Amino acid sequence: MANTRTVVEILNNSLAKIAEVKNLYPITQQGMLLRYSQELSDYGKCMFRVSTKDPLWNTYGDIFVPHQYHVRIKRGTTTVWQGAIIDNKSRNKNYVEVNAAEYEFYLDKIRIKRNTSAPASWTAQYGTDGGWVNYRNFETGTMATAVTAIITEAIAGFGTQHVLGAMTLGTIETPDYPNNFVTSATIPVPMTGPWTFTSDVALQFDYHSVKYVLQAFGGYTGADFEITKDLVFNFKKFIGSNRQYELTFQYGTFGNIVDYDVPRFGGRMANDVMGIAVDDNGVVLHVSETDNASITTYGLMQDSKNFTDVKNENILRARLVEELKFIKTPNDSIVNIVLNEKSYPLGQYGIGDIVTVKVKDHIIDFNKPRRIVGVTVNLHSTGREMVTLQTNKPKEDQYGAI
Repeated sequence: MANTRTVVEILNNSLAKIAEVKNLYPITQQGMLLRYSQELSDYGKCMFRVSTKDPLWNTYGDIFVPHQYHVRIKRGTTTVWQGAIIDNKSRNKNYVEVNAAEYEFYLDKIRIKRNTSAPASWTAQYGTDGGWVNYRNFETGTMATAVTAIITEAIAGFGTQHVLGAMTLGTIETPDYPNNFVTSATIPVPMTGPWTFTSDVALQFDYHSVKYVLQAFGGYTGADFEITKDLVFNFKKFIGSNRQYELTFQYGTFGNIVDYDVPRFGGRMANDVMGIAVDDNGVVLHVSETDNASITTYGLMQDSKNFTDVKNENILRARLVEELKFIKTPNDSIVNIVLNEKSYPLGQYGIGDIVTVKVKDHIIDFNKPRRIVGVTVNLHSTGREMVTLQTNKPKEDQYGAI
């Protein structure tokens, strides 16, 4: 995919430009020079190599030290990727390999703060026992309030010497309760509207990372998070746009897909799942979720799953419903497509977007909306780009996203 000139810049810890890497050393025998990726609610990576004979070593010294320097990739004047150098996986007589990660990487390198006082559920069950200091309980307030607190604490924890010490809060949204949430009353009442933590919807974590907790929140609600290139943290109900009717990636003579992989994973399938957890009172919780259509088509396939951070049936049910979506049929698997030069240019689609993927090739007939959850770009020495999209099945409530 021929595009605007791509430039790799090295930044200091204040994110000021130090140098431009002008002579990239090949990372493959086929002449690829650069690879970078982005992931939804996770960190993408970047990899390139610098010749040990490159003049920049004499001019700037060793500016590829992990966690002290950063990488910014530009296409023309647009920044398309930015992150911190985290590894030099090889340093030999020919080259130094530079491995970098987007800033969400650091959210996995800082733990959430634990409780500063005994939560109500702990006092009711354990009295004056001081074990609550090993946990972080979410029992009151909205999810936006919880996320804001977690990130604010992380920023303070990183301190001014860390690049994420300069991170700021952007859009922090409270997603709605998933379907099938009910109160614990004698006659259960459906819980609807924005997510608020209560005794019926509570979470407990111990020494987990901030990234782990944010991904758990997203798993329960379908929400997404990101750190932008300007170090702004966003937690949204949906990142991306529903563009399935305007953007179609198609395989064929006149299509824009040069290669594809549409796997069917039946080995991991289950259509009757039993979830097991223990609440704050030590009561073992059991929740079962089944998919009758899958059972009718493929036969009964049972599985059981244990969850240590789940403390009530609503959360347990949400986890099972989310997992069942991706394991109830062999077709609900990640689909990867490699684009050719006829495809839409980079920037016209992005992480989180819902698009249409069509593959009609002999016995393979695939035509479905898919959500882009990963983008990988490989840059060749000729300046051509090869783009690979990683997609999964959108959730039912995401089709109305705008």
